[in-house]
Amino acid sequence: MDTPSNLTEFPEATPRMAKVYQQLHMLAIGGRAADEIFGAGEIIPRPWDLTSIHDPDLRFDTWKWLEAFVYWFNTQHTWYSQDQIPPCWPEHPHLVRDISTLADQRRTAGDAPTSTLLDEWHRYTIPNFLERTHTARQGCENSHTPWPGQPAHTRHINQGNTTKRNDTLLADVNTLPRCNARGLRALRP
Repeated sequence: MDTPSNLTEFPEATPRMAKVYQQLHMLAIGGRAADEIFGAGEIIPRPWDLTSIHDPDLRFDTWKWLEAFVYWFNTQHTWYSQDQIPPCWPEHPHLVRDISTLADQRRTAGDAPTSTLLDEWHRYTIPNFLERTHTARQGCENSHTPWPGQPAHTRHINQGNTTKRNDTLLADVNTLPRCNARGLRALRP
């Protein structure tokens, strides 16, 4: 809700997201609860990495939360249009990844018992985000710009270049002496 000063509250995580954050917190502090999660073989999704979320409802919740975060960020932390996150951000994987992390770090800072993390988010995280994403955001200020790196990526993944890279990798690996497999037990899949 907007206030007379135009301040708006940080978007709340959905109940599904809150449950995930609670499980991640239990893992972080360790103990019996963490042992139970590890013992069950659970892989807990990380809301700051959408590709780790395989539950459709949780993934949709996270997308909507990120959408609310972008609105909040653009209205609360940017003054000039060149600093705003463009409306086509979901079409840019690099922006999705940066925004997810930015939102999660702000959520973490807002939940902290002191203002230290929030101060660091303002002083370091926002400026770094704006600097790191400046060129990408600038390209979509007036309308969506398709990925300019597509031609280079297409060259990268073509069969001839892929084969050449694999041959180079194998040639490097083949220069290494074979080692005793007993020393590598911990590395077995």
